[in-house]
Amino acid sequence: MPATSIAGADFTVTVGAVAYSAQVTTGTVTTTSTITRTRTLGPDNAFTQTDLISAITLSFLYDEDTGAFDALNTVAVSGGAVAVVITGGGGTWTGSAMYVESVDTTFDATGVATCSASLTGVVAFA
Repeated sequence: MPATSIAGADFTVTVGAVAYSAQVTTGTVTTTSTITRTRTLGPDNAFTQTDLISAITLSFLYDEDTGAFDALNTVAVSGGAVAVVITGGGGTWTGSAMYVESVDTTFDATGVATCSASLTGVVAFA
């Protein structure tokens, strides 16, 4: 089966009700489950999923005072949650209540500013 590669510019990230496209440089969606092992009387063990946590990390171009950085920073400062939808490559990842753990901006000597953000919550893939 041939591999399919999708360009990052083909992905749209929606934060709240605003869609941002063609500015995300990298992104990762990670889903981690906590598995509990229970010993049984027999030789086998029982395994149970006890928790499911998802994380989204985004790197994107700084987009001034009213863009993705501002939207994520506002949520981080408030301590609230925001809906995040990532669409592209034939798939959609939806986090209805994502909490912003961090938002940062990096400036280089050429005047290019990039941002990164980390969010935690539960993400569904469709």
